[in-house]
Amino acid sequence: MFCLVYESKANPNFGFSEIEKMLEKAREYNDKEHITGCLLMYNGRFIQYLEGEQEKVLNLFEKIENDLRNSEVILLSQEKIDEREFEEWHMAFENLRNENSQLQYLKLLVGTFFEDSESSLAPNPTSRNFWRAAKLLFDTRSEIAHRQ
Repeated sequence: MFCLVYESKANPNFGFSEIEKMLEKAREYNDKEHITGCLLMYNGRFIQYLEGEQEKVLNLFEKIENDLRNSEVILLSQEKIDEREFEEWHMAFENLRNENSQLQYLKLLVGTFFEDSESSLAPNPTSRNFWRAAKLLFDTRSEIAHRQ
């Protein structure tokens, strides 16, 4: 198993309806390729965590690098992992511009990351905890939605 994290700048003309369409296609593709992960958007920037078979994840990353819907793509980290963090999420997504008390922790961390270019979400205990916290929030929201 393999994971990769990158950041990029969203194309300014890439609006929410286009993001919804992209997510639908990404989830279908990821399901077929057994790729899971999480995409976060904050102040016009993306940060994404992808996991799956190394060759498939690297092929997807190459497509992302060449996708005109984003620019300034920077690979932050890549490593072999023992197990998936987002096993049930073909592509979790959150736009961190919304006010939501559950997301304040992630907004704080992502905001700090983008403001401090010296920092990194490279593999380390802190970054793993960040992605686990993101997964926990998505799982909790999913459970609440299923109950309603």
